[in-house]
Amino acid sequence: MNDLVAIASASIAAVGLFFAGWQLLLLNRNATYERRVAYDGVVVSWRPVEAPDHPNHDGAAEWLYELTVNNPGRLPIDHVVVRWVFPCLVQRVRGSGVLDAPVAELTLGTPVLAGGNSRKWRRRVRIDFGQRGTLPDTFAKIRYMDIDGNEHCNRWPRRTDRARQ
Repeated sequence: MNDLVAIASASIAAVGLFFAGWQLLLLNRNATYERRVAYDGVVVSWRPVEAPDHPNHDGAAEWLYELTVNNPGRLPIDHVVVRWVFPCLVQRVRGSGVLDAPVAELTLGTPVLAGGNSRKWRRRVRIDFGQRGTLPDTFAKIRYMDIDGNEHCNRWPRRTDRARQ
């Protein structure tokens, strides 16, 4: 009788250990997934706040964009640098009205972005009105350091053609 109780007890303990191990495996997988989402989910988005419907006398026009960086993770990221790349030349219009030299990309940054927070910039850019059809090809790359000091770089919008990456 004692042997039967010992076998049953050992079997129940083995089943309990199996389920505890299984739960630990699932928790580790979930933590890995959440960490990947936190890093891959750092996103750059932009929207035109003001979009012109006709060019100025010189064929150019001014757009006002709001650019937002969002950190969905729980931990802060730092050394955040955004490269906002246009398919044509643009000129940043400063608040005083001064025009920067024509460039294909603008760089923005912030030293730290806390977890669960976002940072917004407003940028007025002057673009050849004839080039407005190329604006959907605009993209941004965000480079940052995680809490462990590892560098990450995300591109938005993401490329759908995996072969081009």
